[in-house]
Formats: sequence, structure tokens, C-alpha cells
Amino acid sequence: MSKSLKDNVFDLISKNYTKLGDIMPDFKATNGDLSDFHLSDIKKDFKLISTAPSIDTKVCFLQTEKFNEEVEKYPNVQFITITRDLPFAQARVCGSFLKPNHILLSDAFARDFGTKTGFAIVFLPLLARTVMILDKNNKVIYQQIVNPAAKNEPDYNEVENFLKTLK
Repeated sequence: MSKSLKDNVFDLISKNYTKLGDIMPDFKATNGDLSDFHLSDIKKDFKLISTAPSIDTKVCFLQTEKFNEEVEKYPNVQFITITRDLPFAQARVCGSFLKPNHILLSDAFARDFGTKTGFAIVFLPLLARTVMILDKNNKVIYQQIVNPAAKNEPDYNEVENFLKTLK
């Protein structure tokens, strides 16, 4: 039986994915300038990590754009978007509007994020659509895994309501 992004996302990712209450493992990803990024480099009180299959699709673009609009409301939150697109594609699609407190990362080279978190889709070199919020110690204090990953957007109201509770 063939699988698709329209299937149940929990059948497409590792059964050992990072869950609410877990400590997010430190991971290596690639910044837009091709330099290395490590989660441990971020010292803000909170981190919002938004993952998407491909920035170059309508839903993934809307997801990135929506979180980018929220960045300035939450100065104590580092916004991070991760896809497995190459940094060049990410820059082409989002480079003109991304705000300074919103980091766009590629998991295309090291594939460390998808591997360590279990959010890599097992039959494609893509990530599942998720939103996670981490505390200062990188504990997952909020998690939303969008199902199916192909065409559904995150529940932005739910995310924003949680962000408003952060001090």
C-alpha cells in the first residue's frame, strides 16, 4: 500500500517522536547563509518551532507568514521555522518578509532535526507539520501535530492563546 501526505500523520512519522513534556534534543540545522544553527545557541525564555513539509507550497507558506506576523507581539519568544527545503528556496519564498526574530532553518543537509525529533516523514525527505513551544530548558510545553500534514494549517488561535499565557 502506498502512502501519501493525506494519510494519518502518525502513520508517517516515527512512533518515538518528541512529545509534550519531553526535552527537545539539541539539533543542527542550516541557516540561510549556510552557517550551522544549534538549538543550544538560542537563549530566549521561549522558542516557537514551526515545521512544515515544503515552504514552496501554499499551506506551508501561509503557516510561515502567519507566525511571522506574530513575532513582534512576543519579544521573549524566538520564532523558528524549519523545513527540508534548501536555504536558497527558503530565501526566494520568504526572504522579503521575514522579520529579524523569525529564523528560517533548513534540515535538508544534516537532517538532524527530523531524525532526532522523529518528525521526518518516513517515505519522503520532508517534515511533518507541527508547532511546538519550548521553555528556557527546551522542554516541550505546547505541541500541535497537524493531521494530515498535506493541506491542513495549524490551529493558530490555539497557538496564540497559549503564547498569551507565557510570561
